[in-house]
Amino acid sequence: MKTSYFKNKLIALLILGSITALNACSKGDSVPVVVVDPASTERGALISYQQTGSLAANKIASNGRTIGDVSTFTTNDVTFYRVIYNSLYNGEPTQVSGLVMIPQNTATALPLIQHHHGTIIPESGSEGEVPSNYRGGITENNVETSFIGAVMASNGYVVSLPDYAGYGETSHLEHPYTVHHELAEVSVDMIRAAKNLLNELSIGFSNAVFLTGWSEGGGAGLATHKYLQLNYPGEFTVKGSSLFAGPYDYSAFFSDILENNAQAWDNLSIYSWSTYALNKFMASSNQSNQDIWSYAVANQMDALYVPSNIPNEVFEATFIQNFNNGNNTAFIEAIQENSLLEDWAPVGSLFFHSGTADAIVPHYNSINAHAQFQSVGANSTLYEYAEEDHYTPLYDYVVTTLNDFNSL
Repeated sequence: MKTSYFKNKLIALLILGSITALNACSKGDSVPVVVVDPASTERGALISYQQTGSLAANKIASNGRTIGDVSTFTTNDVTFYRVIYNSLYNGEPTQVSGLVMIPQNTATALPLIQHHHGTIIPESGSEGEVPSNYRGGITENNVETSFIGAVMASNGYVVSLPDYAGYGETSHLEHPYTVHHELAEVSVDMIRAAKNLLNELSIGFSNAVFLTGWSEGGGAGLATHKYLQLNYPGEFTVKGSSLFAGPYDYSAFFSDILENNAQAWDNLSIYSWSTYALNKFMASSNQSNQDIWSYAVANQMDALYVPSNIPNEVFEATFIQNFNNGNNTAFIEAIQENSLLEDWAPVGSLFFHSGTADAIVPHYNSINAHAQFQSVGANSTLYEYAEEDHYTPLYDYVVTTLNDFNSL
């Protein structure tokens, strides 16, 4: 649940001011859009693509120094493409967008890392955070694409970065914030679209998939792992998932907020947004907004702009009471369905990363996920960063993830 409201944290990691797109050989809109299969109704079909920029390996390393030394990982130049592909939104077909970063001068079939981005507040000015809008350079707004994505691509992986529904091509739609089945479906289709792009460009793909994600994207990454394994077995080989500060134990997380409803929660705005999305996109819920909120909520932005950071001043007293005493069975079922820990034993390696002082997505999400998956025999590793928060482990996360993935 990394949000633009908390970018002051990232400023400590980045040199103030932008290293602009002059650092890239930016193609922008000067390169035509290549239309591939506009009439296709198949999920994951590549509708169109456009080369939107490129970065030299030494420039990626130079940009990355604002966060940490990644020069040993940046061995390939990278070209990136904006893609439009078929997926689902609330069960209905739609066309969504994303970015694919491809290392250059490689001789073998390439593995793929899909990175799932964290929270982007859907308001004017946030467009630079959306992966498919990336054109080069590094700023505090695009750090997930420009640092995580570019460094991993330069290390020899194809990197796909889904925008998710609600951003890029689908910015007119409400985003299913932290709703894991929605995020998983659009992310699975993004991997399919990336594979189709590689076919179009005559680039070999090893069919090995690695998953990463930060904050909301940590949950999206784990959900994608689950959906690939359980719903689409055999289509891709998930070698490993490395996830940073995601809301995996959604049930415990949500209960924590409503049980401690008289205390202030600094990030209640995004928790309220998550509640709105869950109620809208989970069929088991679908309750009236006036039964959940104590003020008028008609859309996702209303849910974000809370009048207080104290839950019992934002949510209806009856809603809180019925959830805490177990009487709101519909919403409790939706919360449980959105949790990612039960009813499966992940295949492939799992790596959880979390700061012990994370005040946005509490550390127990990673502790609980690691413990649960170990208990069912999964190969799980937990990296705990003592006294660090939701942002400060970023460099260690990227470097450790690449070392772990390369060892696989």
